[in-house]
Amino acid sequence: MKLSRGAHERLSSSAFHILLLVAGAAFLLTDAFHGNVWFDESYSVGIANHSFADIWYYSSGDVHPVLIYWALHVLNLVFGQNITIYRLFTVAGAIAMAVLGYTHIRRDAGWATGVLFSFFALFTPYISLMAVEIRMYSWATFAVMLCFIYAMRIIGTQLATPPTRIAQAARGLKCWAGTPRRWWIACFASSLACAYLHYFGAMSAFMINVVLLFALGARAWRHRKRGPHPLPEQAVSAGAPLRVLIIGCVVQVALYLPWIVTAVTSQMGVVGGTYWAKIVFPTTYIELATYAFLTSPLSFAARGSYGVVPQVIVQGIGYAAVAVLAFLIAWAARWATWRIGLHRAARKQQIAEAKAQRAGGAAGAESAAGVSAGSAATPSENQAAAIAAGLGERSISDASTVPTRGASASAGSAVGASAGFAEGASAGPAANTAARAVKHLRLKRFYAWLVSDPIAPVVAALTVYFGVFAISWTASMVMNSMILYYRYLFVAIGPLLFAIAAVLSHVRTKPLVAGVVVVTLATSVVNQALLVRDDYDPANNVPVQQFRETVDRVADQNGGQSPLVVSTDIGYMGVTSVMCPDIPQTYMDWQKGNWDRAYMAYSPTLVSKMSWEIIFNNFHGTFICLGQAQNDSLPRDISDLSQKDGFNLVEYHTYYRPYERTWMTIAVMTKS
Repeated sequence: MKLSRGAHERLSSSAFHILLLVAGAAFLLTDAFHGNVWFDESYSVGIANHSFADIWYYSSGDVHPVLIYWALHVLNLVFGQNITIYRLFTVAGAIAMAVLGYTHIRRDAGWATGVLFSFFALFTPYISLMAVEIRMYSWATFAVMLCFIYAMRIIGTQLATPPTRIAQAARGLKCWAGTPRRWWIACFASSLACAYLHYFGAMSAFMINVVLLFALGARAWRHRKRGPHPLPEQAVSAGAPLRVLIIGCVVQVALYLPWIVTAVTSQMGVVGGTYWAKIVFPTTYIELATYAFLTSPLSFAARGSYGVVPQVIVQGIGYAAVAVLAFLIAWAARWATWRIGLHRAARKQQIAEAKAQRAGGAAGAESAAGVSAGSAATPSENQAAAIAAGLGERSISDASTVPTRGASASAGSAVGASAGFAEGASAGPAANTAARAVKHLRLKRFYAWLVSDPIAPVVAALTVYFGVFAISWTASMVMNSMILYYRYLFVAIGPLLFAIAAVLSHVRTKPLVAGVVVVTLATSVVNQALLVRDDYDPANNVPVQQFRETVDRVADQNGGQSPLVVSTDIGYMGVTSVMCPDIPQTYMDWQKGNWDRAYMAYSPTLVSKMSWEIIFNNFHGTFICLGQAQNDSLPRDISDLSQKDGFNLVEYHTYYRPYERTWMTIAVMTKS
């Protein structure tokens, strides 16, 4: 970004970056001190009450790995079942990812990229929502981003001329194959953590390792073509980093194998059979494209669910966002046009010089033939060889600043020699080399640009994010079950935010960058205000309070005996199981698969039965049935049960819960 001297000094200072982190952390924490949970969170809370071995077994029936549940169990051992502590722990994961912008990205990619990354990591609306959920997502995003950062550092140290910042960070550290040992370990450990936190974390780690494998493999291949000698700049063999990577991957797979053996097979049956996520065209794809900024509270506000004022504000921000996006597209088109213009100008110059060489083709051919006979390389051959083999091995800064005139001159000489050969004059190996160099010059220039300093990390980051998208989309098609859910894709958002930050840090149009920042901040503030309004609403406690009061009232009628509590809605019953652990509850498990194993996380409060017949065998008397719906109508499970022979609906009450935006129903029924 092009800034005035005063603005540059303020924004580039460490103090400003730290202030941003403090402000962002406080912003996220504003929604962290309520005591509400919804179904997914209730599962985390419930399973944390069990031992490490039980958590491993119960989680193998769920659709997520085990690491976050073990972490919550450690907190449970220290603090007991404490929802506030659990929530603060998850917020810490989101803050930790933002801190990477200061501790790592700022050093590796510059202050502007580091500051912008921290800003987006703290103020992207969907991050604000996910940061306070008692789930694995915040720590999974942190692990993915940490793994990506160290993979980029490893690649940087393997360049012929490592970037200055990375070289400085690596100075004085003990190395494996030219890369600091601690960087390898951090990359491998965070990669394994990704896999044990979330399956989309495993996909993200896989893509990061693929990028790393490609970079190190290409490096080894290039140097193998030049001979088996060690690299002079690092005095390590070309294949050494590749061997370290392969060994690290083998160790990761070995450490992940126990989970694969005991859990993945079981969970694949659940996902492939009765998994709840479905593809709805085009809604699913719109959500995947907009989820980071268009959260559910903002979507509801735009439709007027929160009143006229929030609706007008959100719609205004939406129009501003569209305008900023249009300017971004225009800037990108202008930049692309500029790059194409530079290439065409260089190409025209190259062709002109080639024509000049063609005019003296006979003399050039004679000279090339003489050189071939004497086995001596001409300057043209040396230049062509440099083009053919050197661009891919340039340092990041060198590759992005190849002099156009020098490259064109080299290409012109090559074209001239090639033309002379075509006219019948034997130009020898030099002419062939020059011809090949000219033929592939455009591709090699593109490759040199692709691996240049500002571009390569962005390409790698986008490869990781969209690679995860492609893998999960393909798996969804093969399994005929939608596992590509935006909530899961969020796990890979760190590299995407890094790519956005890196691109914006090189945009010299200050109003454009300011517009992106202002729109993002405004969207996040409104989103957070809506979240706080919903999450701290006293109405959230009413369904749970009324449930307890209804149980106590029916128990009094039964002479003090706790009534039977049943439901087919695990979403409601999961919440009541962790909020009222002293009230026994029975879930009618209608789903196929191993869900009964997963729901043992709520034991001993909740037990699962496979049918109503089993639950009501030899039962007569009054019981309570729970249900949930998207409106205030009678839930279907209560309605269906009331129509069975011998069952009678005595009363029911429905309560709206803003935290989940659902209506919860408590029904008192009898069976004769």
